[in-house]
Amino acid sequence: MKSQRLHARLQEATATTSVVHVERRPKHADRLDGIVLRVGKKWALMARTVDGGYLDGLVAFRVKDVKRISDDQSVASAFVKTLPDWPPAYSAPLDLDSTVGVLDGLGRGGRLIGIQKEKERDALWIGILEGILGRFVYLHEVRHDAAWNSEPLGYRLRSITTVEIGRRYFSALTAIAGETPEHPRATFHVVRR
Repeated sequence: MKSQRLHARLQEATATTSVVHVERRPKHADRLDGIVLRVGKKWALMARTVDGGYLDGLVAFRVKDVKRISDDQSVASAFVKTLPDWPPAYSAPLDLDSTVGVLDGLGRGGRLIGIQKEKERDALWIGILEGILGRFVYLHEVRHDAAWNSEPLGYRLRSITTVEIGRRYFSALTAIAGETPEHPRATFHVVRR
């Protein structure tokens, strides 16, 4: 019953365009702050805000991980509405009913995406979506020093708790790392099972 109420509360938040705080269950999950844009059966999409109410990309998160939703009472809620890119939106098709749909939709076009596996550790893996094969997603990752890994690495779909795009940090990595290196005979490696 509580999960149905939380799902309904997320749906309500899409209509208000107000900043909300979403607290989640995974051990290493951070609170997400932002404007909920869409809600599916399994995933929700949020325009993320950072300190002060500045917009910083989009994050998709699993609905089943949500434990509490509260309204923001800070200046962020008022300030975000003064920004030139208000209101935030994501107009491209996006399947929020499956992890594959979220990864495929947000990873389209060769942009950097970030994935988290917050039940295991506090880390963000950032890269270009190389493919989804069976129960794994493969990313050609760029490291924190803006160097590309030599080959794609794979992660279990069921362990992914968030998928992010458009963060300012991702823009900095893209500017320094440049284009993804070619790897015509790359082998997909499954890691961190």
